[in-house]
Amino acid sequence: MESKVLEIRPESNEVKTDKGTFDYDYLVVALGGAYEENFNKIKGHENAFMHHTLEGFLGIKKVVEEKDEINVFVGNAMNSPIEGPSYQVAFILEYLGRKLGKRVTVYLGTQSPKGMFGILPVDWIPKQVNAYAEKRGIKLIKGVYVKEISRNKVLLSNGNEIDTNLISVLPTLSAPEIAKKAGLTDESGFISVEHPTFRSTKFRNIFAVGDSAKGMIPAKTGRAAMISSENAAATIVKELSGRTLPYYAQGVICMMHAGDYSGMLIFDVNKYVKKIDFRWGSMYKYLKKLYSAMLISSAFSVPYHMALPYYN
Repeated sequence: MESKVLEIRPESNEVKTDKGTFDYDYLVVALGGAYEENFNKIKGHENAFMHHTLEGFLGIKKVVEEKDEINVFVGNAMNSPIEGPSYQVAFILEYLGRKLGKRVTVYLGTQSPKGMFGILPVDWIPKQVNAYAEKRGIKLIKGVYVKEISRNKVLLSNGNEIDTNLISVLPTLSAPEIAKKAGLTDESGFISVEHPTFRSTKFRNIFAVGDSAKGMIPAKTGRAAMISSENAAATIVKELSGRTLPYYAQGVICMMHAGDYSGMLIFDVNKYVKKIDFRWGSMYKYLKKLYSAMLISSAFSVPYHMALPYYN
């Protein structure tokens, strides 16, 4: 039954919804990263789009179609852990400008001083992707986050301002207010969990998966959320039936759409194996469509989402 969660009551093992109040033996919290809640906390957010919702993407598309000349800024708020979508939006807007014959200037802010994918513990991937972005005419502004937004201007953390008539920003993330009020979160704003089980450190019969959970891989991918769910389910199955299922490590398979080109990033690491690779090419835009179709139709139901085993 689909319903809206109104309140979580860990002490009485109850969840209040708009369809009634329900008891639980185990509770799995999968309420996301509170995108809208946190976006609304950005000063001047009403002057920008958030490239996470369908509404945001349609708003961006409308501006591109209506204006002949566009100066666009794409970036993230302070400590926003999910920059991949910002990269994609920057590339797609540059591509749309060329395709539609518009004059489009794209500024892309990255929080890492190393630029795109700068959080990775290797240098060759950021250098390769940054070079490709600059070849496409995208103006990289490294080591900054969005501090404030006004009608046609973005104030960055380094004190510089960008004049723009199209702004798209992703906020920082946290567990939603419902989880905070229930006492599930810690000082980080996320639900503190044990790894690899994703069991709450405060309530033994509560699990948090996906963006709400503390210690998720910074990229905040759907694949990592699925892996967290697999691990939580394995823990519950073992406690209920005694059956032991394997745990799996979080990792990244990112199919990044860039308009006429696309790229594929693989970053899967455990105690014994490192799979780190990045490839560009026109063929990857077709793989991106296939990958997206698999996610929609079957939640990418290949064994364990091709993840590596988890080791302490």
